[in-house]
Amino acid sequence: MLVLLWLVVLMAKLLTVVAFKPLEANLTRDGPITKSMLVIPHNFDHIVPVTKSRTKFHILIPQDSDRNLSVTVTPACNSMLNWDLKFIPLTRFNQTVVILWNNNKSSDIGRLLIEYTGVSIPVTYEHGKANRGLYVISAQTAIGDDSSVMFYVGLKQKSQKKQFGYRPNGIRIKKGGQKIYLRWNLSHIDHHLMKYSLVISSSKIYTTICEAEHRLEEKKKTNFTYSDDDLRLDDRLEIHHLGFNTSYTLNDLIYDETYYFTVFVLHGPHIATHHANATYKFQKSKPIGLKDAKPKMINLRAQNGKASFRYKVGNNMQLEKNVPPNTLYWYVMPCDGVVYVEIRCRKTLLISKRVFGYEKFILNNTKSGERYVLKVESVSVDEIQRIRSIEVMATVRPTMIQMPDMPSDLSIQQYVGPDDCQSVKIGWLSANSLTDLKYCVYVQENSNSLESVDFSVKPDQCKIRYGKSRRSDVSNNYRTKTRCYIGEKGIVLVEKILKLKPLTTYTIQVTVTKPRGRTLSYDLLKLDTNSCGLN
Repeated sequence: MLVLLWLVVLMAKLLTVVAFKPLEANLTRDGPITKSMLVIPHNFDHIVPVTKSRTKFHILIPQDSDRNLSVTVTPACNSMLNWDLKFIPLTRFNQTVVILWNNNKSSDIGRLLIEYTGVSIPVTYEHGKANRGLYVISAQTAIGDDSSVMFYVGLKQKSQKKQFGYRPNGIRIKKGGQKIYLRWNLSHIDHHLMKYSLVISSSKIYTTICEAEHRLEEKKKTNFTYSDDDLRLDDRLEIHHLGFNTSYTLNDLIYDETYYFTVFVLHGPHIATHHANATYKFQKSKPIGLKDAKPKMINLRAQNGKASFRYKVGNNMQLEKNVPPNTLYWYVMPCDGVVYVEIRCRKTLLISKRVFGYEKFILNNTKSGERYVLKVESVSVDEIQRIRSIEVMATVRPTMIQMPDMPSDLSIQQYVGPDDCQSVKIGWLSANSLTDLKYCVYVQENSNSLESVDFSVKPDQCKIRYGKSRRSDVSNNYRTKTRCYIGEKGIVLVEKILKLKPLTTYTIQVTVTKPRGRTLSYDLLKLDTNSCGLN
């Protein structure tokens, strides 16, 4: 009986932990006291307060895993931490683990795996394959006041994508003129709660946001100099707190400067963990190379309204018959906008002109091997929003140009005749061509909803498609009359339009199509039969 009583008293002083059940520590100090142990699941972020006294929590791995155990500890800014990781193996099912409480200390329980002292930046410990058992993490502040620390314990697979179902973290960078656009993935954990901060630097990638904030404060001092590294006072350093946004647009960039971007995820007011980083060197866009007689179309809006094209005159130019030698032909066709065009050779300005719709340029006295650069730029910020794309081509063989050779004057003339509200006679200059060209005259009866719209005589040439498909493209909810025919060469073409209605507004458009080529339009003409006699 005495032996049995002694065993009962001894068991009252023990802490019993049973695997697969809630873990509790029964402490005996001047009487029975029950204190719950902090047991947390893995693969979650846990922010815990840490004091000068040792703080402990436990992670239970119920069975052996082929994944690697990873522990990441992130101290708050301006704090230092001592922490260690221990392991208590569970070798049998429903095993009882007995933890002795010796002089109010339990730090000697389990096998020590790793111990860190004086940690002030995030540290990750990779243990290898996670074994079945109880992992014990204990931490305390090294110096200073109490602090907050974030612990992340995870079981990592070889592929992070398979583990979380997301693509790996990274910053995607897209250039647009003088700007670059940054975008990154959401946080893998609690993405609906996490906020983001972006650090932009021209000197280095910052491992912690604390380091960036400290450096930024130092840079604001008047007589600041670096003594521990090669950073300069004029280095760019910015910290942007973006809330829940996962994108940012950066401007005011300097050519040939390298920029370093780091995204941090904010867990509450004091903890920030590294999320993604990238390095990018901002350089001038190289001119787009053109091959002879091969048109090139680009999205000018995505280029922030600026682009340049390069063409080299070949050494063995295969000139065509009846074509002047040493001649280079360009055409530029902006879509729904106005651009400013420059052509240079060896930085010498040869041509400078505003272009709307379509324009062909001819350069004489060119030489084999010379390089020509054509630059296009939107004339205003408003035009950048209107313009979609631009098409450019260069060649020494003019017959390879698919566009008809338009005259310099694209206007349609209205001839004054007798007062007749049912007909009108119009005329225009024929296009230059050695072959027959097809002309189409479209008479569009404007609806009432379009009468108040500002009228522009210049059509968008990009909307004019190849050949016969133009007929269905023009109609666009108008009542349209069309007449197409093969026009004569080298004369003024005249057409009489019949069966017009009084008190009606019309838009007249004339297009010309090159055989096996494309279609261009003359300027638009507006007719108004609100009075007897066309105006």
